[in-house]
Amino acid sequence: MKTPICNVCLKSDVLCSGCEEKLENGEITETDVEVSRILQDLSSEHASLRDSEILKIFDMENVIVLITAEGDGAKVVGRSGEIVKKIAERIDKSIRVVEKSPEHLETIKGLLSPAEVESVNTVFSPEGQSKKIVVNEEYDGKINLSVEEFEEIIREITGESYQLSFE
Repeated sequence: MKTPICNVCLKSDVLCSGCEEKLENGEITETDVEVSRILQDLSSEHASLRDSEILKIFDMENVIVLITAEGDGAKVVGRSGEIVKKIAERIDKSIRVVEKSPEHLETIKGLLSPAEVESVNTVFSPEGQSKKIVVNEEYDGKINLSVEEFEEIIREITGESYQLSFE
């Protein structure tokens, strides 16, 4: 299993100097450490986790978002969602698993599910251009993420600026 912390730290109660430095520099968070260790613990009973990769973990107000490598989402969710249910129980927060895709729209759809993306528009402003994701207003408040949280996550994952709009 590949996670934001190294394999030595996954199996230990203390962080190595490299991971400790990443934690101090803000490259990883306490949530990265906690969730990575929970996944390592669960990998003994869920073999699918052993060859999965967690790229990034976002701890938001109502949900923890796990970004996986392409093709690893289902491995981390588990059969009937059993793995994410166990993680959610241990950290007392909802879990959302999203696969990072080379196609930004696929990653965005995963993050916004169950909402459907109605359109993606290019917006030009004095600050430069950005993209606007339009979702039906009936999904406003139903995706476990605020607009700001969505925009922060998608900017960090894709390196591009997106605006979310419920219309």
